[in-house]
Amino acid sequence: MNTKERDIKFIAEIGINHNGSTSEAKKLIVEAKRSGCNYVKFQIRDINKIYHKDIKKKFSNSENSHQYIYNQLKKTNLSKVQNINLFKYSKKLGLKVIITPFDNSSANLCKNSLIDEIKIGSPDLENLSLIKKCINFNKPLVLSTGMSSEENILTVLKFLKKHKKKNQDITIMHCTSSYPPSLEELNIKYLLNLKKISKDFEVGYSGHERGYKPSLISIFFGARVIERHITLNKKNDGPDHNSSLTPKEFKEMIKESKKITKYLHLRTVSEKKFLQKFNLMNYKDSIGKNKKIISCNAEFNKKILGKSLIYKKNFKKGTILNLDSFKLVSPAKGITELEFLKLKNKVLKSDVKSMNYMNILDLRKKIKSDIKINRRWGLVGRLGDFEDYLDKKADLIEVHLTWRELLEPKKIRYKINKELIIHAPEYFDDKLIDFTSDDKKILNNSFEMIDNLKSLVEKIKDNFIYDERVGPKVILHPGGHSENTKDTIGKNIRYKNLNKNLEKIKSKNYNLLLENMPPYPWYFGGTFFQHVFTDSLEIKKFCKETNTNICYDTSHAILECNKKNLNFINFSKNLLDETQYFHISDGKNSSQEGVQIGFGDINFEKFFNLIKNKDVGFIPEIWNGHLNSGEGFKIALKSIEKILKKISTANHHH
Repeated sequence: MNTKERDIKFIAEIGINHNGSTSEAKKLIVEAKRSGCNYVKFQIRDINKIYHKDIKKKFSNSENSHQYIYNQLKKTNLSKVQNINLFKYSKKLGLKVIITPFDNSSANLCKNSLIDEIKIGSPDLENLSLIKKCINFNKPLVLSTGMSSEENILTVLKFLKKHKKKNQDITIMHCTSSYPPSLEELNIKYLLNLKKISKDFEVGYSGHERGYKPSLISIFFGARVIERHITLNKKNDGPDHNSSLTPKEFKEMIKESKKITKYLHLRTVSEKKFLQKFNLMNYKDSIGKNKKIISCNAEFNKKILGKSLIYKKNFKKGTILNLDSFKLVSPAKGITELEFLKLKNKVLKSDVKSMNYMNILDLRKKIKSDIKINRRWGLVGRLGDFEDYLDKKADLIEVHLTWRELLEPKKIRYKINKELIIHAPEYFDDKLIDFTSDDKKILNNSFEMIDNLKSLVEKIKDNFIYDERVGPKVILHPGGHSENTKDTIGKNIRYKNLNKNLEKIKSKNYNLLLENMPPYPWYFGGTFFQHVFTDSLEIKKFCKETNTNICYDTSHAILECNKKNLNFINFSKNLLDETQYFHISDGKNSSQEGVQIGFGDINFEKFFNLIKNKDVGFIPEIWNGHLNSGEGFKIALKSIEKILKKISTANHHH
């Protein structure tokens, strides 16, 4: 592929990697200059304007990921004066300054003559009013596309062509909004199509992968701008450090890219020849397909970092809505500005309240959902809002705890006639729980979570029903993950550690169930690698030896079966005796979990036939199933109802 020989523009994203310290920020700016970057980029946000007031008020009840990000952003937020001083410092070193404003009031800073370019981050690509405001400053504009479908990217491109100023430079960045992503998620080849649909605009690559090799591959596919986060230490606390480059890596990447640009300018070569020439064969999985794919991770992060519409005030049924009816806030639990503009019908079918997220169902007649399932089933909610998920017909409620709820639990003041299932937090003190580790710090943190969990179970269990011989069911992720493919501890030692630690945490007061895990769990909005508790025979052996039972997650199981080419029904059969509870959802490939029933790779008719005599209770664990008043859960339960009816009719005829 022949590229014009022209130096690639390198942007070092400081972001929030300064950890809230201006002296750290200055060190990062100096390192960006030393490594050969042309630009440094800063993030500007008005947290009070961006976040829904419920996040600030009911902080511990929000999802763990929202708590984590909100906390990090608050901790690292710099004042306007501090930011302007950093811009001046960058200019003095001969660097150009880019800022990413995350809201309309922060965008006012773009007027400042110290700002050379403006960046719209992936979470705001569908926020057209912010884009319009930034276009009007008539400065070069860079936009990332990580969280948007191609259909929405095309809408934004049309909008840019219509509104941009004469001769205004615009660059469209391919990006994967996962921090860090797996190689398969990167899909760098999509740059070819992005180039085609962006016509007169430049294209670039904004990367969050571990290391920098895939960023080099992006040059082959036409990236003329490369943006990466820079950090002084990848192990620092914070959401971006582990997907950032050190100054040394940044320098190496820029040096290599110069060789690549020169080489490609002189000749046209095949993909394979290019990869071989620059020792990039190990990274060929990052190339992917020339089509836009949004991974589960990116969708998950769009909810955390993106924004959606909430009502500015109470509106009555029959009101015709327009953009002035709303404010945009994070987290994105509703619909984006762009999605709203595409709606044909904007008339309210019911009254709505101020500060509530706009919901597609507000524009439709409410459907009565009457679920008839002759098995034990329930729904899942947070401790702070589980009442919203109490269904009259359901037998149980699963309460999925966040670690902050353990420290300040909500008081439950009345008796609830449902079985209680508790899902232990996966984090404590914003660090991952892991009972397979031999790191003292990790274990102490994990045990501290369990101690808090025990006292919470004692406080709330008598408000519910549970089996008094063994106590309420408590579901626990065993741990056994790492950030890199290599397991430094080793499988056998992990299982030994798990056995030893289970002895310490099992209790007469609750019935502990370990959950089978997916091959690539995602934590902190990025992909991890799981080393134990994914394989059915290993799990079975461990459970027999340690007298442990499990919560069987069908979605995690199908991802493992897909990864290792195993038969899902046989896999499930292996674990039937050990299973005391089910999480039920579909799954696709080896990383897409929580998929709606019937939209993934599981044959649910065969599965429900297999478990027909095992009525231990289940919840539909559909990803984002709680949104739109639990719409995803209801759809799943309706599908399950149909499947069970079909099976019972078939069995009846036999």
